[in-house]
Amino acid sequence: MKKILAAWMMVTVVCGAGWTAAAQQDGAWSFDPSHTSVTFTIQHILAKVAGTFDEVQGQVVFDPAQPEKGAVRVVIPVASINTRVEKRDAHLRSSDFFDAEKFPVMTFMSTHIFPGKTSADFIAQGTLTIKNISRPLDLPFIHLGTKVHPMDPSKEIIGFEAHATINRLEFGVGNGQFFQKGLIGKEVFISIYVEMLRDRAPIT
Repeated sequence: MKKILAAWMMVTVVCGAGWTAAAQQDGAWSFDPSHTSVTFTIQHILAKVAGTFDEVQGQVVFDPAQPEKGAVRVVIPVASINTRVEKRDAHLRSSDFFDAEKFPVMTFMSTHIFPGKTSADFIAQGTLTIKNISRPLDLPFIHLGTKVHPMDPSKEIIGFEAHATINRLEFGVGNGQFFQKGLIGKEVFISIYVEMLRDRAPIT
């Protein structure tokens, strides 16, 4: 437990240091945990297996009119992995895959946000880090809209959807033996569905 806490504190410091100046401004969005999901699928022998990461932390600064001023910081505790099979989840947390005790979180930190093909499409360019292995990632996402929260007029709500594919072996999630035997694929298909909240700016 002490090792996990120490590792978590280290990640918090590193992410804080890398959190861009854009994210220090007022108006950052925070995840609404009840309406945020990070899901994934990966090939088993013939059919795909689906799962989720049930904890997502971080903040986003985003204005669709000025995406270049935005920033994204996401921290996911890997122990929150959930494939609805306890034995399999324990194996995924072990040193055979995520080694959650030694590497308790994975992170994505943006460096730039660019507009995409339509007014709702954007790309967050940044760095994905899993098991202390960092690789560049272009994350296309859709801005689903921004509005006053219908149940709480003191809040604003924003929605995003994103999809990406990564090679788990490039991040040391497994050593390739199960892939070589045809048991588990190496490509992981990720879908992210997000609602975020922030306080409404006072009307002056």
